[in-house]
Amino acid sequence: MIRCNHCNAQQMNGTIFCSECGASLIAEVPRRETTNALSRTVDGIPSVVEDGPPMVVPAPVPVAKVSGICLVVINSGRRINLESGEELLVGRKDNQRGIYPDIDLGLDGGYDAGVSRRHAIIVPNRKGYMLEDLGSSNGTFINGTRLAPQSPTLIAHGDELKFGTLILRFEIA
Repeated sequence: MIRCNHCNAQQMNGTIFCSECGASLIAEVPRRETTNALSRTVDGIPSVVEDGPPMVVPAPVPVAKVSGICLVVINSGRRINLESGEELLVGRKDNQRGIYPDIDLGLDGGYDAGVSRRHAIIVPNRKGYMLEDLGSSNGTFINGTRLAPQSPTLIAHGDELKFGTLILRFEIA
C-alpha cells in the first residue's frame, strides 16, 4: 500500500492517481545517498537512510492487445468501462434533440461542469487512442493542456482528461 502525498489516503501499489483527490502518485521520489557523515553513529544509534519505493511507469499498450478502456470520474470514483476498437462520443444525453452519447457525463454533473451535448470523441488508431474536441463551449483538456477543436491528440493510460471542468482519468484495461 502507498499513501497519497496530497490527502494521505491509502492506495494500492501501482496506482497512478489517488482515488480520493485525483493527485498524481507517480511523482518522482528524490533519491538520497548515504555518505560517511550519514553513516556515523550518534550517541551509539546508527543512522539509516532508505530509498523510497521504485517508480513504476506503465508500458504503452497497443490497441490490438487490449480488451477495453475505462474512464474514471475523479469526483465520484465512478468507473465507465467501455469496449475498445470503436469511436466513442463523449457528452450529455438530450432526448429532445436525439443526442445519445456513448459516454454520458450528464450522470456526473456534466451540465454544471460545462460538458456539451456533443463534447468530444475518443477514436482508436494504430498508435493507441486519440481524443478530439468537437468545438465544445468549455473546452477539452489533456493533462491540463487545452485541445484545439477538430485536432485529434494522442492520449495514454493514466492521462487526466477534462471536459469543461469535469475531470476523468483514462485507463487501458
